[in-house]
Amino acid sequence: MQLRKIFCLLLILCLLVGAIGVVSATTQGLNVEAGKEFVYKINVAQKDVVHLSFVATGQADGNLSFSTAFPNSTVIDFGELDQYSTIFTSDIAGKCELHFDNINSSEVAFVALNYNIDHFIFGLPEMIFLLIAIAVLLMTIVTGYIIMNKYSN
Repeated sequence: MQLRKIFCLLLILCLLVGAIGVVSATTQGLNVEAGKEFVYKINVAQKDVVHLSFVATGQADGNLSFSTAFPNSTVIDFGELDQYSTIFTSDIAGKCELHFDNINSSEVAFVALNYNIDHFIFGLPEMIFLLIAIAVLLMTIVTGYIIMNKYSN
């Protein structure tokens, strides 16, 4: 009966850690001044999957240009956009630079940037790997407790 309670407690702890890890998106509000460029840098590791989206507001003329410089020195210019969404996998570790260019405008642009980076360890999503590692650790502790309790009686 006591082993069942310990197992239920371990299961609840694992689910709690998993639920906390699911909410890992980052949201930033950026003001891009009129006549200027703003660069936002994101650190990525090799094989990271990046979910990226943004919405630009506050411009009547819609002249906000967007480009991305990837860690492998590839630069992609997307032109003038007021919203964008993509998913990509980083082939090498480094900084991914998001360039918001407001040079041709006389108004401040507000950019609502949202991104999420999925890290992988041994081919597993980082949170799944950590849950497995925690479960193995806790099961080892429970096994040790049971063995020690058996020999102490």
